[in-house]
Amino acid sequence: MRSGIIIWGTSIRETWEKNHIETNTASNRKRRRWPRHASEAALNMQDLVYHQLAKSIERNPFGVPKTHGEISKAFIKFLKLIYTPEEADVVRHLNVYPFFKTARQVADESDRDIQQVSAILEGVHAKYGLMGLSNQDRHALPTIFYIFNYHNRYPETRPGDLEAARLYQEFFIKECFYRNFETSRKGTPVLRTIPVGRSIEANQKVLTSEEAHDRIDGLETDYIALVPCPCRTRTEKLGIRECKDKFPIGACIIPGDNGRKFVDLGMGKRATKEQAKKYMDEMQDFGLVINSDNYLSHDPIVICLCCGCCCSQMRGRTKWDNPKAILASNFIPRASDDCKMCGTCVNRCFMGALSLDDEAGRSMVDPDKCIGCGICTLTCPQGALKLHRFERTKPFGNAMELGIALYTENSEDGS
Repeated sequence: MRSGIIIWGTSIRETWEKNHIETNTASNRKRRRWPRHASEAALNMQDLVYHQLAKSIERNPFGVPKTHGEISKAFIKFLKLIYTPEEADVVRHLNVYPFFKTARQVADESDRDIQQVSAILEGVHAKYGLMGLSNQDRHALPTIFYIFNYHNRYPETRPGDLEAARLYQEFFIKECFYRNFETSRKGTPVLRTIPVGRSIEANQKVLTSEEAHDRIDGLETDYIALVPCPCRTRTEKLGIRECKDKFPIGACIIPGDNGRKFVDLGMGKRATKEQAKKYMDEMQDFGLVINSDNYLSHDPIVICLCCGCCCSQMRGRTKWDNPKAILASNFIPRASDDCKMCGTCVNRCFMGALSLDDEAGRSMVDPDKCIGCGICTLTCPQGALKLHRFERTKPFGNAMELGIALYTENSEDGS
């Protein structure tokens, strides 16, 4: 298996291709230069290209931002800040990652010269507007995660960054796309919480991929990149970061070819597995929560270190109305008789899951609010708080199983 490239089982792959690749290819052939729907007929040619690009992106498991059944105008404006009209007219013929096309396939579908198409694709790769590797002739539209965070992988504020951040706030928060981004319409979470081993009581059973260090050690690639956290970078640029005096902007951990691309473009720093684990521990000491893709196989797209005020996933629980955002781990904290009721753990919890119980003489947890991250245990002065096994959730086996569940559950409920 190529690092960062997922190869799926036959039956699962066929299901996805039926709903994704075949539909996308057929529709690309039908919609070269003219509108297919009444809503498209009212658009000028330039807007039509971006609308059709959005329709191609829509075939990812999350869909795209919409209002009243129509693609969000704010999202269309957002795409214009990433792709020029010529670029959009070419890349709209691609599939969404992890399904790739060659430059020849794009040239045939777009009725363009292969050299022109190759040059355009290479230029879009150079600004990380596509996924895959240009030098291997593998091209795919980015996942919605990468599109939303396009302007926040570097610390400086460049032209268009603030407008992009404001548009994001409009379609993601005001128009409530966060619900699709965090969970399916039926409530399946996209990410899951992963505690670190030092927070877990020594005699507790810990399964493969349930613990943060194991998530790193088990990676199918040795290539790991630390890439600036886009959520805290976005709020920092907007001047609204609530945790500015508490947490660093920090980095996401991105393995495989996706991470390699960030490093090659100067947007990330390569790290060894040991360095990545050390970094995770440091960020947990600050109080950041480790979240990763909601599946067990050892090929995660990202490992995030999240706060409760900026994170586009965590805020579903901490600020918005999506209490199923983030799949809780199968652990909850329990205080021993050594608890002194100091309240340190209560103050550390983003979820408000801990309280001091005078009758019990110790801190107590609300399992419905707790996500089992273990952050509360790390700074207990008495060492009285540890995570204990508490069976309640079951992650998916691999990325394709999660993707199909999200795609199916979102499709069944309509647009």
